[in-house]
Amino acid sequence: MTKRKLKNFTVGCDDAGVFRIVLDVPGRPVNVLDHCVMQELDGIIAELEQRNDVQLVVFKSGKESGFLAGADVESIAEIETADQALPVLTLGQRLFDRIERLPMTTVALIHGPCLGGGLELALACDYRVARDNSSTKIGLPEIKLGLIPGWGGTQRLPRLVGLRHGLSLILTGKHLSAREACNIGLIDRAIDPDHWRDEVVRVIDDLVSGRRLSSVTAKLKSLLQRCDSIGLLKDWILSITQTKLAKKSEHYPALAAAIRSIADGLDKHADGFDTERQEFARLVTTPTCRQLLRLFFSREQARNTKTWTANSAWGIHREPIRKLGVIGAGAMGAGIAQVAATRGYEVCVKEADEQAARRGRQRIHQLISQYARHKGICVAAEETLRRQVTVAEHFDTFADVDCVIEAVVERMDVKKSVLAAAEHSIKNTTILATNTSALSVSEMAQSISRPSHFAGLHFFNPVHRMELVEVVRGEHTSDETIARLVNLVRALGKTPIVTSDSPGFLVNRILFPYLGESILMIREGHDVATLDREIRKFGMPMGPIELLDRVGLDVALHVAQSLRPIMKDVDEVINVLAPLVERGETGFKTGRGFYDYGGKRKRPRQSRELVGYLVAPPLQVDFKFDGLSDIQRRLIYPMLAEAVRCEEESVVSHRWAIDLAMVLGTGFAPHRGGPISLTEQIGEDTVVTNLERLRSQFGDRFKTPQMFSTGAKR
Repeated sequence: MTKRKLKNFTVGCDDAGVFRIVLDVPGRPVNVLDHCVMQELDGIIAELEQRNDVQLVVFKSGKESGFLAGADVESIAEIETADQALPVLTLGQRLFDRIERLPMTTVALIHGPCLGGGLELALACDYRVARDNSSTKIGLPEIKLGLIPGWGGTQRLPRLVGLRHGLSLILTGKHLSAREACNIGLIDRAIDPDHWRDEVVRVIDDLVSGRRLSSVTAKLKSLLQRCDSIGLLKDWILSITQTKLAKKSEHYPALAAAIRSIADGLDKHADGFDTERQEFARLVTTPTCRQLLRLFFSREQARNTKTWTANSAWGIHREPIRKLGVIGAGAMGAGIAQVAATRGYEVCVKEADEQAARRGRQRIHQLISQYARHKGICVAAEETLRRQVTVAEHFDTFADVDCVIEAVVERMDVKKSVLAAAEHSIKNTTILATNTSALSVSEMAQSISRPSHFAGLHFFNPVHRMELVEVVRGEHTSDETIARLVNLVRALGKTPIVTSDSPGFLVNRILFPYLGESILMIREGHDVATLDREIRKFGMPMGPIELLDRVGLDVALHVAQSLRPIMKDVDEVINVLAPLVERGETGFKTGRGFYDYGGKRKRPRQSRELVGYLVAPPLQVDFKFDGLSDIQRRLIYPMLAEAVRCEEESVVSHRWAIDLAMVLGTGFAPHRGGPISLTEQIGEDTVVTNLERLRSQFGDRFKTPQMFSTGAKR
């Protein structure tokens, strides 16, 4: 077999007529499609179009990290106008169209990420075969960047898997495992990793011999799936989807653009590829896309150990964290254990006694079962996950773990006692971490003898859904400890943000003024449902009152008490929360909080019923235009001001981390970019003026941060 090495590809054809195209982009951890790669691929396809001795073309990756992560996002971010985007889109569409039209059979061999442009290339092939392991991820995530697939994804995917599956994948940006993709016909075969090499050889032999990969049953299933792409059923599905997403499309125009592109692709009288090009070119310059791109790059920075430690060598340790200990198997401890198990960690959980251990074991097993059902994991694999977690009653179980995460009740005395006891049973190199949401890490460290090996590791609830983890640096926490914990968070599939040890850390500190203000507004007689509705219109996934109920009013009360030293009017918020907590009305988990969850639908409770008395609202004043309603302004501005104060006090070392943390940790409207970005969009002059007018109405809790200029126009 003759081989030819190009900058990004190795190509060669063997005696059986199998032409292999192996992509390995130099200097990149994963393969991406940039201009150079596309030019080289164009030349390779031009060669194949002239050859008549090739029976099969095989596309594969030369990197173990994966097949192809898609287009180079940095190149997309550099596009400033629609006119700049159109040639790039046309090049990609035409190139993949030529792959689709090649006279010989084509197959993509997929392992690891096959996303965006990577999947669009694979869709242009006749067949797709994927390695069936946890690293294989197949999907079109462009919607998460405020874009749509631009190289034929909106056209080929619905035709292959049917309209409903196509809409679901494109409009959510979710990725599928090899098995999930095989079940809907997106790939033709999911191969067990232990048999990957042998099965790939068999697949190639079958295709060279003219045998098809799809069975009669698979063909029939595919045909039935595609029935939803024609006639009245197609029109009904598209109409229902448009109606369902109409409100969300106001903030995320890519949703409506994707539907239009898919619809035109299924309309024989329209040019779906042209629609796809025009919609992508229009979207790439929208404010939503620019904000989502900025958050994408921030997320990449946050996941880089070098971002958080001066010495990047600390990220490589002679004893990497492979085995975890967790103290406490309540909601948080069980969630941490479940996530760690699904990421391949062996986990030892310590509970107080046999009864608590039994409850904790049951809770963890239930979480693993839910995960297995969601991922379609077989019974044997689910049982393997369960065996990775052991629950015991003694600290001796931590003798050989590399990191212990304490997740017990939020009381300083209890946490100090537990940490001191745990330290006696661990190795000298083992890291101790606390999952506190508000308590001082530095004060907690006084209970142990090695404070340099101790830090905060604040997971958010529910652990399996929330991507953010705050890594809290105590007064004596070493860089090595921070680096190892950042790497652990990344390995768990989460995004780390390193914060200083200040009250509420970062997210809770910025979030609480917003939640507290909503409570004070209820005290003035504002309607619970109206407050939540206005904030959903702003772009939050849920309103502040529902969020309080979901978090738990007892947890909110604890955070409020911890913020007393640094925030104004916290006692007034505590005075509303404390009686509700004393009555056991702590929110969703007890069936009653600011909402009543006793019926089929949650029912908002009346203000007087919640607080017992009402405070007269202040006189109204006029505000400078900022695009917000009165309710939105009053609730959002406290977050904007507190975010700036966190920047003033260097709670985090990077400004962008504030926005990223609030988006990942609270769902702060991603299309607005975060509180710092929103302040820039509104304009500092306007924010300062409106804060001063809010202060004249409501007092010093709306005081302007020092970092803002003081000369704003009135």
